[in-house]
Amino acid sequence: MTVTIEVLDPTDHGAFVEFYDVYRRANERAIDQPWLPDELQVLMVGDEYLRNDSLLARDGEAAVAVALAELPERDNVTTAYAEVWVPPELRRRGYGSALIELLERRSAEDGRERILTETLRPLDAETAPAREFMLARGYSADTTLVQRELDLPAATPPADLRDGYTLAAWRAAPPQRWLEEYARLRALLNQEMPAGETQLENEYWDPDRLLHEVDQWKRQGRTAQTVVAVAPDGRLAGHTQLLFPAKSTEVYQWDTLVLPEHRGHGLGLALKRHAMREAADLLEGRTRVVTWNDAQNDHMIAVNEALGYRPTAWADQWVKNLA
Repeated sequence: MTVTIEVLDPTDHGAFVEFYDVYRRANERAIDQPWLPDELQVLMVGDEYLRNDSLLARDGEAAVAVALAELPERDNVTTAYAEVWVPPELRRRGYGSALIELLERRSAEDGRERILTETLRPLDAETAPAREFMLARGYSADTTLVQRELDLPAATPPADLRDGYTLAAWRAAPPQRWLEEYARLRALLNQEMPAGETQLENEYWDPDRLLHEVDQWKRQGRTAQTVVAVAPDGRLAGHTQLLFPAKSTEVYQWDTLVLPEHRGHGLGLALKRHAMREAADLLEGRTRVVTWNDAQNDHMIAVNEALGYRPTAWADQWVKNLA
């Protein structure tokens, strides 16, 4: 049999169906649930902020493996974020190696100087096939995240606010009064969160991108619940997001950030508690909330443990320089 690799057009329905079938079969573990078709296809099509390079490998006529490189366009323009998916029954045949080698070459030709990627392994595993694959391909360990889950239904006590702080919540677009300030807050995550040796630039956010994100969520069938902390002077002090995919029992706890000058007031826990209460109607029928923290982020880990989250997997992050 002859292995060939195609550059995929994600707007081609038939090609995307093939891609998604391989992707779904490769995500067979309970700790690693696949994106829904609409979620993935919208991401793959890309936009002015994030371009994507999608590959599909065939052995003869059969689609056997797929890969995706995300290529930021407004920030971190020398970095690519890559993932490769091979169904369990087709692994150890060289398909994954062929795909990542081509992704690396195409990313370098695009001006990218490094590739970042991530692999999951169970809590009780020192290693895993995906981890060994990255080491064999010359990737270096950068940092480790802990994946945590909160089983639902879960108790949602009221936020315990003090020191003059208040909370505000919305779904979809931020209120006009906070568009500019919320965009600045969203842009600060990379510089404020614990990370490995790889230093990423802050992401580019402005009001237009916030509104674009809302449109993207709509096309993906997602609903986002946002809660912000408002300081006594009326400025935003922090935020958190819960993300609800349509037709799924999953919920994702996304970014939570409290600005350094506002820490020590219990805002991280208050934000997350209030988000759960605000999203009570969306939580009905869901089975778990999934989140991730850098293993060194002791403060946010303590917040999640106070909410009832339990660790379920390690997420190892990898880097390879292409120059």
